[in-house]
Amino acid sequence: MASFGSRSEVTISTMGAVHNPSGGGVAAVSSLARAKASKVAAKSAAAASGEGGALPLPIGDDGKREKKGKKNPFAVENAHKKQGGLGKGKWNTSGAVDAPAPLSKDDPMYDSEEDEQGVVLVSGGDVHQGVGSPPRHSYDTNLQRMVYGPKLTLAEYKRQLSTSLLELFTSSDIPEALRSISELDCAEYNYEVVKRAVSMSFDKGDREKELVSKLLSEAHPAVLSTDDVGKGFERVFENLEEYVLDAPAAYTLTASFLARAVVDELLPPSFLSDPLVRSLGGPVIEAAVQLLTREHSAVRLEKVWGVDGRPVAELKVAMDQLLKEYLLSRELDEALTCVLELNAPHFHHELIKRGVKTTLDSTDPDADASAMSALFKFLHSHDVLSSQQLSKGFNRCYSLLDDFKLDMPAAPDFLQRFVDAAVEDGIIASFTPPAAAGA
Repeated sequence: MASFGSRSEVTISTMGAVHNPSGGGVAAVSSLARAKASKVAAKSAAAASGEGGALPLPIGDDGKREKKGKKNPFAVENAHKKQGGLGKGKWNTSGAVDAPAPLSKDDPMYDSEEDEQGVVLVSGGDVHQGVGSPPRHSYDTNLQRMVYGPKLTLAEYKRQLSTSLLELFTSSDIPEALRSISELDCAEYNYEVVKRAVSMSFDKGDREKELVSKLLSEAHPAVLSTDDVGKGFERVFENLEEYVLDAPAAYTLTASFLARAVVDELLPPSFLSDPLVRSLGGPVIEAAVQLLTREHSAVRLEKVWGVDGRPVAELKVAMDQLLKEYLLSRELDEALTCVLELNAPHFHHELIKRGVKTTLDSTDPDADASAMSALFKFLHSHDVLSSQQLSKGFNRCYSLLDDFKLDMPAAPDFLQRFVDAAVEDGIIASFTPPAAAGA
């Protein structure tokens, strides 16, 4: 059995006062406590004798000793700092800021884009010149103040709009009418353009009605939006009962205007099926739908007011009359005057076709054919009949040649005489009949 060395006996001297209830024996004090106690005792002794050690705290005016706190490590000594570029409470007002020296063009770090200071890139359009904010749409340069809402009252807008439309009916100048409407600068009332233009044309001729349709077509979408056009027609529907009193055909005319607006793509076809529109329009909507569902409706509606504002049927009757009168009188000047009064230069191909047909039906075809060719030459020499219209007229005659042969079997040879005379007179350089072109 291993033996352990004996240890010292645990006594009061070794355990200290902690295990000494009677208080006798050696005080249990550590070495650190003894060192601190000796240091304090040494300072107290030095203070009492006045030799070395810590100095006594100074005494203030109130008889109490002042305590000196610890130094703040974040405190700033104001006496040794300027507190800014020019000192505390002072600012540099000269505006001079140290900037890096410009680089020479020979420097490898030189960038040419840095020299383009103050350059502003814009996407295009009008560039505002000078200093200040750009012009705004609601700023009136005449009044020199901001204007909120329409610049004109509705009554003033209607009055000025009526004046512009009356000038349109007189001059037929659609660009000028659009310019005057744009200058009113009241987009909130643009629907009135449709309502007033349509209603004012009710008691006018077909020429004025065609001008109104062309005005609306050219005004969309720069001046009139689709909503403006739709709202304008709704206002017309609401006042139709009053319009009928002065223009009995107001319902039919409004339906034609509405169908023409759909063909010109001012309004979508779905506008005619809108429940609110159908409740306002009623029979007008039904009539417009019938016009749009006819065969070749688009072509027909483009000429709903005739050619250049004159009905096609009326033009055809007038052409027949002037051609027959010419064959009787042989007066070229009178025939020229009648053709100019028709004011339908894009419909002269119909004049050629009817001239040839009238000659074929006459009692003396050979003499009348020479006279008709002389009329064509006379009209061309006065810049009334174009070569294109003459060629188009001949093409239409060849397309109807089978019908012509029913009345006159020699119609092909007779028609060729007209073509040869036109080439000989210098009206057209050459002409190839459609049948020969397709062979």
